[in-house]
Amino acid sequence: MRKKIVLLATIVALIALAGILIFTRPPESRFDGERISNPGRYTLRFDRMNTVQSETMALAEGDALHVSWQIESGRVDIAIGIEGEEAIYRADDRPAGDKADFYVEIPQTGSYTITVSAREAKGQIEFMRMENEQREGE
Repeated sequence: MRKKIVLLATIVALIALAGILIFTRPPESRFDGERISNPGRYTLRFDRMNTVQSETMALAEGDALHVSWQIESGRVDIAIGIEGEEAIYRADDRPAGDKADFYVEIPQTGSYTITVSAREAKGQIEFMRMENEQREGE
């Protein structure tokens, strides 16, 4: 009788452990979409993004980044900054339905890293460099 109780307890413990592992494992890292990157533009259009994407862009003091996004589902974090320094812009936990269209002024010349971290997200995000000379006519 004691062997049956031990065997039953072991089976229940294994089933519970399997359930914990299945339901607590981190989501699959994935990017289903389009990534466009060139010296003055960084665009992500995604049907499913559950990962981190980043791009480094050379920017000069006085330039600006035109930033726009539309988050259809999931959650997204965005950061812009020079590595090793505090970010010049940060948007954490942007939810489904969030839209934005604005400029980020560049305070100093350098290589800026743009990082987009998404969790089960769908949408699009774009960063376009606006050189100081281009902006003078605005």
